[in-house]
Amino acid sequence: MPSNNTTGLRDRKRAETRARIEAAAVDLATEVGLEAATVELISERADISPRTFFNYFETKDAAILGLQPTELDEETITEHLGTSDDEPVVAVVRLVMTMIGAVDRASSVLHRRRLKLLRKHPEILSSQFAHIDARKNRLVGYAAQVLARHPQFADDPDAEIRANLVLALCASAVRAAVDDWAQEATQKATNQKNTDEIDESAAVEARAVELVHTTLRRLA
Repeated sequence: MPSNNTTGLRDRKRAETRARIEAAAVDLATEVGLEAATVELISERADISPRTFFNYFETKDAAILGLQPTELDEETITEHLGTSDDEPVVAVVRLVMTMIGAVDRASSVLHRRRLKLLRKHPEILSSQFAHIDARKNRLVGYAAQVLARHPQFADDPDAEIRANLVLALCASAVRAAVDDWAQEATQKATNQKNTDEIDESAAVEARAVELVHTTLRRLA
């Protein structure tokens, strides 16, 4: 049985390799363009084999966004589920954004560079919404946990159905908000005194939450 020191060293090495792959993917997509940044080139830049690349990421888009090929770990999910004080739509929107890699789980510099690529190539997120579909059952379970924290959903016999509907609505709102953000002119950002302080993820989240709320009010 490996010692804690051995396990810790292995985990650190894996984390370092993952970070190199993510940085290489973002660097190359920025330098040579999205299409030209192949898995082979990314692997070469990260000093690994293409076979090793696929041990860490399913696609180059996933590497650019920093998405793992397996489920997100429970700690990360729990962190983004929020608390009972969070409004349900906000918590579910954050969950969706976590799953598509639209939140900052990297250095602020790398995250800003990712956001620039997303603005230029919003199609990168298409495969990540498929990522949500592939994990729908698990996500519905998390959405149900969010709703169960609030009195209006307590002891609801249709809890799973309602969670499914809320998840679908929030995912659609996030997709629309990302599309809006990607299509915006960059003038607003260039007019800021310090563009590094612009929280793009928060803006997308706020827009998605607004879309859900206004849609529900109009349906009521």
